[in-house]
Amino acid sequence: MLVIKISLYLFTFVLSNFIVLWFGATGLIFTALFLIPFDFVMRCMFHEQWKGIDLVIRLGCLISVASLLTLLINKDSINIATASMLGFVSAQTFAGIFYQSVIKKSIFVKVNGSDFIGIIVDSIIFQLVAFCYIDWKISASQIFLKVCGGLFWYWIIFKKYKFHEQWK
Repeated sequence: MLVIKISLYLFTFVLSNFIVLWFGATGLIFTALFLIPFDFVMRCMFHEQWKGIDLVIRLGCLISVASLLTLLINKDSINIATASMLGFVSAQTFAGIFYQSVIKKSIFVKVNGSDFIGIIVDSIIFQLVAFCYIDWKISASQIFLKVCGGLFWYWIIFKKYKFHEQWK
């Protein structure tokens, strides 16, 4: 089952990169509702299963592999791949620190609180690196949609189907 989780994580990560490559900053809105929040919620599942330095190394490898796959598929995607890697590394670092700081809290607080932190960081850093500016309207829309999408994926993965238990 780990192979399925990793494959889904990588697929949504790379697909998000290409949507932004094809549609520019507007593509951020398209990816914000379902794709990026899925990866944030998946990070929470990884956080529950991988501990300590294993979590840091494995998640770092996943982010790097997704960025490299983006580049291998289309060498013109260097700005997007770099922005994606820096945005996700920063976001997942802050999200992971928050998640760990509330590790004894409910899964709702851990997942959605850490996602919220990561979503803000990713939304700002990605735009800044990919486009050399921040469109605050797109950022606000993105943050709102990512939070809604994160709540959706939390409900699907942790509540409705309890995939986090099945995918151990």
